[in-house]
Amino acid sequence: MKKNLLAPLGVTISAQFRGLDFGNPSAWPLVPRVLLLVGLYCLTVGLLCVYPLSDHAGELHKLVVKEKSLRVEFTEKLGKAAHLKILKDQRDEIALTVEGLERQLPNSTEISSLLFSISQMGRHQNLQQELFKPEAPIYKPYYAIIPVTFRAHGSYHDIARFASDVANLARIVTLSNIAIWPRPEGALALEATVRTYRHLDPGELAAQAKLAEVGK
Repeated sequence: MKKNLLAPLGVTISAQFRGLDFGNPSAWPLVPRVLLLVGLYCLTVGLLCVYPLSDHAGELHKLVVKEKSLRVEFTEKLGKAAHLKILKDQRDEIALTVEGLERQLPNSTEISSLLFSISQMGRHQNLQQELFKPEAPIYKPYYAIIPVTFRAHGSYHDIARFASDVANLARIVTLSNIAIWPRPEGALALEATVRTYRHLDPGELAAQAKLAEVGK
């Protein structure tokens, strides 16, 4: 009795394998499709067991390490790019500052008139000038310092006004090594180093560049 009941089922399953279109497996009946999927799964598992994946493990590890390195590099460059505009603005601001300072530096032909102006400032403020002696220039890579030994005497207010005039010059002029002491007649004596700055001539620039090269 049971055999008779199962017979139609076997006939039904076998009928699903008739007339299969091998060019279009998706149109197959259920049983052939299931068997095909099971077969493909078993074939894939068998190939993975046989194929030597361990030979590529080292290469895979290198690629993983490289990926991490590239991620770190990308993050760093992304951060730099975010601050690029700020850095450009700072660069432009510094360039303007340097340009403004350069305009305050006289060249070698203008330095004489500047020193004469400083000398006259003391006289205009009633200082009795005793010494105004330019010393040898001190050369830097892009400019030269002209130190001047200055000695004079006068009242406290005369000295203060002279220092104020020097500070308000359009050119860069500084007072250093300042020494003040009383004189017997009641006036104050002033001795200081007046430092002025000037551009280097092309020949001086070349000489400084050569010295820098030799120093390396």
